[in-house]
Amino acid sequence: MVRKWSFGGRAEPVVVRVIQSWPVLLAGAYRSFPSHGRMTVLQPRAFTPEADVDSREPVLGFVIVGGPLVGAQVRDLRLANELSRRGYPVHVWWAFDRPRKSCLDSSVQEHFLFSWSRYMVPRWPGASDQIGRIAQKILPEKILSMAAQRLPGVMERQLRRVLRVICHGVEQDTGLIRRFATEIEAAGVTHLLPNLEMLAPFVRAARDQVQWRPRYAVTFQGYEVYANDARRIGLEETLYQRLAEVVRASDYRAVAVSQPYAERIQREVGLLPTELSVIPPGVPVDQPLDRAEALRTVQSCFPRYRPEIPLVTYLGRQDSEKGLDLLLYACRLLVDRGLSLQVALCGPTAFGDIYRRACAQIAEHLRIEPLQAGYVSDDLRSALFRCSRTVVYPSIHEEPFGMVPVEAMAQETPVLVPDRGGIAGVVEAEGHVGGLHFRCWDSGALASQLGNLIHSETLHGQLARGARRVATCFSVHNLGQRVLGHLGLPPYFSDFSIQSAKIAANSQSVPRAA
Repeated sequence: MVRKWSFGGRAEPVVVRVIQSWPVLLAGAYRSFPSHGRMTVLQPRAFTPEADVDSREPVLGFVIVGGPLVGAQVRDLRLANELSRRGYPVHVWWAFDRPRKSCLDSSVQEHFLFSWSRYMVPRWPGASDQIGRIAQKILPEKILSMAAQRLPGVMERQLRRVLRVICHGVEQDTGLIRRFATEIEAAGVTHLLPNLEMLAPFVRAARDQVQWRPRYAVTFQGYEVYANDARRIGLEETLYQRLAEVVRASDYRAVAVSQPYAERIQREVGLLPTELSVIPPGVPVDQPLDRAEALRTVQSCFPRYRPEIPLVTYLGRQDSEKGLDLLLYACRLLVDRGLSLQVALCGPTAFGDIYRRACAQIAEHLRIEPLQAGYVSDDLRSALFRCSRTVVYPSIHEEPFGMVPVEAMAQETPVLVPDRGGIAGVVEAEGHVGGLHFRCWDSGALASQLGNLIHSETLHGQLARGARRVATCFSVHNLGQRVLGHLGLPPYFSDFSIQSAKIAANSQSVPRAA
């Protein structure tokens, strides 16, 4: 008996759908390797002055990693919407995964660059890519997510294959680069913005095949996570060399999301201070939710929630670098001191659920029963922030920034963050303070600061009043202004003129390494 699932309101055998898709798969393989599987390397296309990018109206192209919502993805989705609302034509290419429903505005045109399976069979990326595309079309998202999260090593193997391609040269994947370049030309893109550093080599290779040579800017916001995998396969230094090369071939200074993160990039990747600019991410800063409404939302999703007991919330990826176990130890220390509190742990994982399961076992041993959830809706997310006594982000890997704490402060909720990395700087801005620091990697220090926030109404009130003012400094509006200024574009598309663009380009100076 063939197992059936529901697709588009009707039941069809999955096997039948796969068989029907084989012609598409084979066509994709042929298009990807016209030389019958033999690897070739593309040479840059000849550039002609009459095709100068400055003679074209700006069209913005983002390349965004799909899959579980992570900070880097959220930042660029918000930025794409913001720039579209300012009148700019915006295109988004999804890499690894394309969501069936995205939060992009309808004015943003979406494309699919490649799927998670593209390099599953290195000699035949076209065929492998088609397998992933077909799976995403015919299989329920829950099944795909379960396979990625539960099958041991799936995410690590796919990531390492991509890293090998990046380190050995993405230009060898001629089918992908030619297709990407063709799509860039068809869309008329003039400025390319990859949302992760690892996508920048694909952007560079494709733009070199476009006659008018679109400009691109590299944004650093997460390289240190996948650099661990590069280290395990002996390619960490090569990866850093590739990232430095793609920055130095770009048209702008690379963007770092905080000053401490820029300094880390200089130490590890080898860029100069003159090759980096700092532009922090942005969050929506609307009016805080009505507290009574927020309480009802949280209670409907978490029946065990008790409003009279202080709620301590973590919301973000439940992966090992986020330090959830430190928060659990700190909460147990406070319970032993006679303090009543509740803990909420919410968010998806990007690298499998081994750590999440381990934290659940730790909580059981500590006799803590957290309110737990995976992905949560935007409404529940805001409601949790609003109802929490504090939101804690106990990251152990020198977080580049910290959008979750800023989002919590936008709901007038004080936050607790480590004293290392870019995240340490999010609790203060323009003389306002919306949270406290604790000593990184120290659950005892975390417990002490958490106890202060729960015990002291005066301290909590002061931080709550400052929190929203801090969050306003990191608004999506400010992010849009800063990025457009970095690209040399006016705040609104209606302000653009070809003449002013040429003047700006002629006066632009991009410092390079000596």
